[in-house]
Amino acid sequence: MPRDMTEMTLTAKERSLLLQYGYPFEQIESALKACSKNTKIEVVPIGRFELEQLIGNLCYTINRMKSGRLQNELLDLCDRLEAAERYGEGGLDML
Repeated sequence: MPRDMTEMTLTAKERSLLLQYGYPFEQIESALKACSKNTKIEVVPIGRFELEQLIGNLCYTINRMKSGRLQNELLDLCDRLEAAERYGEGGLDML
């Protein structure tokens, strides 16, 4: 795998949140949709630039929400993406 790619391990809920609130680029959207019907944990390769954009898009959405469960879920997902960006690995145990 190229150095600028991160293998993100994502739950079905996280994939759904990224599709709905992360406004992913076409390549990532296709990868997320390819496993959207699967309820299992999936590994999705994400490039560094796309990862940065997903984080920014989620932060934009989070900052415009009132507090609540959805905001907390998005914050947790954003924390995971930021850890993957920082450490270059996106396993579920990274936080």
